[in-house]
Amino acid sequence: MIPQVQMSKSVVAEVLDILTELLMSADPEKLHHVVLTGGGAGLSITAQLVNVAKKIPQQTWANTHFWWGDERFVESGSIDRNDFGIETSLGEFFIESNIHRIPAADQVQDAEASADEYIHQLIDLGSDGFPPQFSCVILGVGPEGHIASLFPGRPELESPLIALPVFDSPKPPPIRVTMGFSTLNNSQLTLLLLGGDSKREALTAILSPTGCIEQTPARGIEAAKLYAVTDLSVAV
Repeated sequence: MIPQVQMSKSVVAEVLDILTELLMSADPEKLHHVVLTGGGAGLSITAQLVNVAKKIPQQTWANTHFWWGDERFVESGSIDRNDFGIETSLGEFFIESNIHRIPAADQVQDAEASADEYIHQLIDLGSDGFPPQFSCVILGVGPEGHIASLFPGRPELESPLIALPVFDSPKPPPIRVTMGFSTLNNSQLTLLLLGGDSKREALTAILSPTGCIEQTPARGIEAAKLYAVTDLSVAV
């Protein structure tokens, strides 16, 4: 699925504005599920979520749940984790029961157990044995087109699992847990983060009328509304 391009001088600020607008207009009585991401822009968004919390209705915030598209299988509290510092960032707006972390290396036996437990968390807040539909999925895109921990040429690209372990990742650390395509793609709105010149080739590949998921995993992302949020000029 080829995304629409959303140009902005600041990818982080644009995503925060889009998320705020989405939650401002959401039904405060319903649950809203948001998937967060890692990487430089993703971590900056997470660190500034408090600015979203301050603007939306209190009941809407109380019903907003946060997940991560992937996580590094390291110990809880490690600065290498995508969820690092979320409590501090949110401060008085932190609601423990609404933060759904992928289990860490010191909490479960192995990455398979972490993925299994995360699957149970997702199903528990979904329906009919499936995860919930996400209101918004935020995904950083790597220079080579990877999203979450779904890398080019890897067997995980073919997995039908809700969440799965990743071994021998081409990016350190080598062991990770990631949502699969079937989970990530169950979204009303997905925002692909493509800021900075290092993402130019990835953006070109994502927007091209030809290409494949095997080479550019981000091409496998689908949503009711799909945007590539970028500060790069686009010539397609």
